[in-house]
Amino acid sequence: MGKIFKIQGLPVAIFKLVMIYLLIQLTDIPMTIVEFSRNRSGDVGFQTGLFVAALIISLITVGAAWYIYRGGRPIQRQQWSLKRHWLAILVGLLVFLIVNVGIGLLIPITENQATIEGLLKRAPLPLWLLTMGIVGPIMEELTFRGVLMDYFFQSRAGWLAILVSGALFGLIHQTKTVYEWLVYAGMGWVLATAYWLTKSILVPIMIHMLNNCWSIVQIMTPLRIVTNVQVFWAAVIGLVIVVAIWGLWRWQSSQRAHTTGDSIR
Repeated sequence: MGKIFKIQGLPVAIFKLVMIYLLIQLTDIPMTIVEFSRNRSGDVGFQTGLFVAALIISLITVGAAWYIYRGGRPIQRQQWSLKRHWLAILVGLLVFLIVNVGIGLLIPITENQATIEGLLKRAPLPLWLLTMGIVGPIMEELTFRGVLMDYFFQSRAGWLAILVSGALFGLIHQTKTVYEWLVYAGMGWVLATAYWLTKSILVPIMIHMLNNCWSIVQIMTPLRIVTNVQVFWAAVIGLVIVVAIWGLWRWQSSQRAHTTGDSIR
C-alpha cells in the first residue's frame, strides 16, 4: 500500500480535499442566486452587482484553494517551452474535444449539460465566463489533479492516480448512466494525463479553461457556427496534423544529431 498511496500524510490530504470541496460550493453561490432570481434576468443593476460579488468570491476562493494546494511547498519555477507545455496544451485540448464531443455525439445531452444550458438563458455571458470558464476549471483542477494526485498517490503510481482522478471527476458531474459518466471521466483522464506528463498544474487548467469557454460561447450563440460533428472531425484532423508535424520535427532533430555525431568522429 505504501508503494502506491502516501499513507503517512493521508489525514492532511483528506483535510485538503474536503476544504477545497467546500470552497467549490462557495463558487456556486452566484449561479444559485441566478437560479432563484428568474424575474431579475433583465435587471442590469442586479446583474452588475452579482458579477462584482462573484468576482470577490472567486478571488477569495481561488486564493484559498491555491494556498491549500501548495501547502507551504516552494513553487517550482518551470521554464515554459513550446515542446513541453504549449504543445501539451494544444494536443490535450484536441484530445479533450475528441473525447468530449465524440462520446457526446452518442448521448444527445447529459443532465449536467441540460442544467447548464438552462441557467445560461438567465445569466449574462461575463458571469458565465468568470464562474464556469475560469474559476470552475481552476478549482476542479486543484482538487482532482492537484490535491488528489499529489497528496494521495506516490509518483510511481501515476497510472492509478490518473484512473482514480478521472473516475471521481465523472462522478461529481451529476451522471446517472454509464455513458454520461464516460463523458466526464474521459475528460478527467485526459486532464490527469496532461498533468502527470508535464508536472505542471497550469497545463490541465489551461486545457479545461479553453474547453469550457468555447462551450459557453457556442451554447450562447443564437445560431451555432459549427456543429458538434464538425468540431469532432476538425479536432481529429488537427490532432493528426500536430502529431505529424511533431514527429517530423523529432525525426529531423535526430537526423541532425546523428549527422553532427558522425562529423565529430
